[in-house]
Amino acid sequence: MTDLETEFNLKSEKIRNSTANPSITIENNVKLNFYKYYKQSTIGDCNTSQPYIYQFEKRALWDAWNSIKGTTKEEAMKMYIYYADLYLD
Repeated sequence: MTDLETEFNLKSEKIRNSTANPSITIENNVKLNFYKYYKQSTIGDCNTSQPYIYQFEKRALWDAWNSIKGTTKEEAMKMYIYYADLYLD
């Protein structure tokens, strides 16, 4: 495992556990950034069909992830870490 992957795993664990800490408030648009960079880092390009327009939450998640199609795993990890550093440290 590379240093980047190790840091990504540590930061993603902190983000997953941040909901238990009431002093950390993360806005929805930032949550979407975490979501899309996490999915791109762990899965790659969006591999599901686009949800119906009236499925608001699923559609927002899909749109966010699909918006970074073609981004490399490493670049997505770096962006995830960037956002984690802004909101956790």
